[in-house]
Amino acid sequence: MQHLEARFGEWVVTARWLIVAVTLVLVAVAGSGILFLEFSANYRMFFSKDNPQLLALESLELTYGKSDNVLFMIVPEDRDATSEQALAAAVWLTERAWQTPYLRRVDSLANFQHTTAEGDDLYVRALVDPAKLNDAEERARIRTTALADPRLAGGIIAQDGGVSAVSVTVELPEDDQVVRIPEVAGFAHKIAAETEKRFPGIDVRMVGTVMINHTFSEASVESQKVFLPASLAIMALILFLLTGKIAGVAATGLVIVFSIVASIGLGGWVGLPFTPSTAPAPTIVLMIVVANCVHLLSTLQQRLQAGDSKHEAIVESVRLNLHPVFLASVTTALGFLTMNFSEVPPYRHLGNFVAFGIGASFLLSVTFLPALLSLLPLRAPAMRRPHDPAMAAIAEFVVRRRKALLWGSATIVLALAAAIPRNDLNDVLVHFFDESIEFRQDTDFLDERLSGNTVLEYSLHSSGPGGVTEPAFLADVSAFAD
Repeated sequence: MQHLEARFGEWVVTARWLIVAVTLVLVAVAGSGILFLEFSANYRMFFSKDNPQLLALESLELTYGKSDNVLFMIVPEDRDATSEQALAAAVWLTERAWQTPYLRRVDSLANFQHTTAEGDDLYVRALVDPAKLNDAEERARIRTTALADPRLAGGIIAQDGGVSAVSVTVELPEDDQVVRIPEVAGFAHKIAAETEKRFPGIDVRMVGTVMINHTFSEASVESQKVFLPASLAIMALILFLLTGKIAGVAATGLVIVFSIVASIGLGGWVGLPFTPSTAPAPTIVLMIVVANCVHLLSTLQQRLQAGDSKHEAIVESVRLNLHPVFLASVTTALGFLTMNFSEVPPYRHLGNFVAFGIGASFLLSVTFLPALLSLLPLRAPAMRRPHDPAMAAIAEFVVRRRKALLWGSATIVLALAAAIPRNDLNDVLVHFFDESIEFRQDTDFLDERLSGNTVLEYSLHSSGPGGVTEPAFLADVSAFAD
């Protein structure tokens, strides 16, 4: 086995130009799969296509239509949702919201159809008359009526009358939602800003399913803009401190980039969607690549310091690390592939993306990395003391205190295991976002002031066509509602 590994190392160094060229071609081919990636930011991505709750929702939508929405909360400084300024803002925002792309309907205090009786006559008119907003008695009537109507109180207007809402329902086409969701969200942000500018003292906050989907995508992109470059910089610094070789850091950087490109590209080739939940895949692959490369670089440095030539040091590094790096890569890949047993599709996709990256990382670490290093100028590091006193002291302490450390470690593990029941299982969708994110703050505000962002809907079936108008059925519906 060692002879085969040594021969493989010799071949890598001998065929270095061929390996570099083939690597560039293969990474380009694998990476071209990025063009076929499907980007998704829909909250439904967390459910399999055969999930019974998702099927029930789709059945409901086929019957009654979709109900994706943007909910604008009109928050006056004086916490009076029926003040002249607040009602004027509700009227203006309601009219402007009718221009929302893919609109189905707009509901608010401003366009609520209120029914009154005068003798034997019934009159249906808008609850709010824009021409009478300066009339205090009229505003008091609006407030009293709204808070007494269960269709408005707690949903369109807060129970304390401090906040009102404009609910915009849209019906987004199934295709190309990556474009359509930002289109609706962008328009919503625009008219919210216009409302705040036009009506000083009015704060407009936005929630709803469209904003959930948009925030998922936006937060993922923003986090990766920070985490991925920061991870690269930290890993480069650590590698340089450990190896002291700029050439090794640069070569590892290329392996990282190629592994990530291959990982995402191969996912695109096999039809995996790229979602906010799979966005951490590049960072995970980065860490695994560094773990693979640092073994080869560390051994290479030791062999150069021992007096080997660059050629001999690279061959010996490949020989010593080929088998352990292979085992580490296989076991890690299998660990991530077990995520395919999850019922949540994005977690399965994440495991597959990372598994692709691990496979690419292994191949690049034992072929491209040593081939590239053989082309770069490498020198033996300055001589160091053969033994590190600090490490020697740690080793001596572990051997001398082995029993105490064993039982102490076991005690700590048991204590930590006993704390497992203290973990709370929480899959509330909005809690995926940190409290520093504006959407999370607005949703928490909604939950405190209005009826919340979560809806429970029932579909009630009558005995036959037209049966929903039968008195007995209506009586049952009323009893069920109560």
